[in-house]
Amino acid sequence: MDYARVRTLLTGDIRPHSGDIVLARVDEIGKQARLELASGRRAVMFPGDEILVAYGNRYAPDQYEAIVGLDLAPCDLVAAGGVAAIEIARHRRMIHPTRITPIGLAADAEGRRLNLMDFRAEASDALPRIPAILSLGTSMNAGKSLAAASMVRGFRRLGHRVAALKITGTGSGGDLWIVGDAGAELAADFTDAGFPSTYLVAIPDLERAAWRLMNLAAETGCDLAVIEIADGLQQLETAALIRSEAIRRVTLGTLFSAYDSMGAMSGVATLREAGHDLVGLSGRIGLSPLGVREAEAATGLRYFSPWHLQEGGLVPLLRERAAEKLWAAPDGMADALRRLAGPLAPAGGAPASRHRRGSAAGLPDGAVAGVRQVLHLVAGFIVEADLRRYLPAEGEAAAPGGAPSRRVQHRIWSSGLGMIHVLVPRLAQGTYRPRFLGQVLAPDLVLSVIEGLGQPQGDGALRRLVVMLGGAEFERIDLRPLRAGIAEICERNGLAPRAEDERPALTIDQLDLFETGEEAGEDGFGLVVGGEGRHGHAATNETGWGETGWDDPGWDIRAEGDGDPADGASHPLLPGGAYAVQGG
Repeated sequence: MDYARVRTLLTGDIRPHSGDIVLARVDEIGKQARLELASGRRAVMFPGDEILVAYGNRYAPDQYEAIVGLDLAPCDLVAAGGVAAIEIARHRRMIHPTRITPIGLAADAEGRRLNLMDFRAEASDALPRIPAILSLGTSMNAGKSLAAASMVRGFRRLGHRVAALKITGTGSGGDLWIVGDAGAELAADFTDAGFPSTYLVAIPDLERAAWRLMNLAAETGCDLAVIEIADGLQQLETAALIRSEAIRRVTLGTLFSAYDSMGAMSGVATLREAGHDLVGLSGRIGLSPLGVREAEAATGLRYFSPWHLQEGGLVPLLRERAAEKLWAAPDGMADALRRLAGPLAPAGGAPASRHRRGSAAGLPDGAVAGVRQVLHLVAGFIVEADLRRYLPAEGEAAAPGGAPSRRVQHRIWSSGLGMIHVLVPRLAQGTYRPRFLGQVLAPDLVLSVIEGLGQPQGDGALRRLVVMLGGAEFERIDLRPLRAGIAEICERNGLAPRAEDERPALTIDQLDLFETGEEAGEDGFGLVVGGEGRHGHAATNETGWGETGWDDPGWDIRAEGDGDPADGASHPLLPGGAYAVQGG
């Protein structure tokens, strides 16, 4: 606020409003022994000090619930950021707040009371011109602020100009100073929109405040806003804001922070029911690797540690989201989305494909745990195969790096479908690091392997997955144990392989490719098929299928997926092509 505007004090029978500036005397020091100054310094208070603070309601399950009183009677300093109210409830481990006595309301030279709203940042409250990513959580202290600051750091490190905004809570400088240090181009919160706190503020007013802050960020040159919404999903304003269609319309995705797996599962279910598109998990649950595994299995979302976020781990996914949103962008937002998407921004008229690397989006319900077990099995198969390379056969010298010791070490594979813990052997010399630890997979790739188990050519998809993850080119017989293990996992988790198409039974004992220059013209080729006492042939050239002949009417031979061989279309026989013998 502009202190020069304070010219007089209003006293007597006055009802204060949230945001009114009050001069108060400190009576008794309680929980708040220091007061945050605008400079960021936390000044020590003594009884008898006079302080200038703002009236405001407070909601904090870990500390106090407080409301603005009906008069200028003695009340409490319920937040070190400078919020005055009457305490009505507190957490049992909290001592009483600092007691204060209001002296009078600050007023200007005309005697008009001054309110924090008089000093708000001026910006448009129209629909914002930049997109946002939300940081939500199960409750206060779940890790939302650290997750938000880490996202800011990651985007800034990769060259994006990002704003850090907090649109609900109780006025305090700590969170803003952290995101500012993390590299935010603009760090602002609801106090910059004129609210000392947002408890009991009408939802339309909060939406307009959010738009002002986002448009202020756009004027600063930001491409993206990382927005934190305080407290948990059950808090009054948060519960309404997560169901705001307007908020979701400007959001690229939501990162959810939780204490434990049950909170993660419940919160993710609530947000999905409200229409949110989640990008991952974060928060204090990361202190427990077991809790992370449980949460990932329950939600199908990947956990992002603060360090991973700070390295930009979420940036590729958000760039894809920006490219997708370009085709349904709110008015005025396209430029910011295009800058954010960078090279992923589509050129032309076709929408960008929605390919979700780094999440389990797109998997069927209940499939996440099974797919992760499949990847764990494949990873172990590759490690075991690599291990054999370090174990010399009898009479051979040891492989480079020496034989592995009996000790193993844990490694975490951020697979794109959650964290997978892998046991990796230690080498006597050097370090062994499986190549797949750096791989991030799309869910549909793993599903194609699972579905292919029901097909005769299913080993091809499995072989490609193994090679992609750094394994060797295994023979089909070597993959049998792996394929059997995957089949068992699928049966246990209800992941049924795709059934093979029904085809007429035929035992083929003759299949030849031959030149048919005289019969089908120059450079013509043909197939001869024989089996079960029947045979036939088909010939083709560059103009299409030519002469066909079968001793059993109704049989034909065609390229896989093509129509009638006599339809006049070109169906060249190619090396490596797929051809089917079909019976009528």
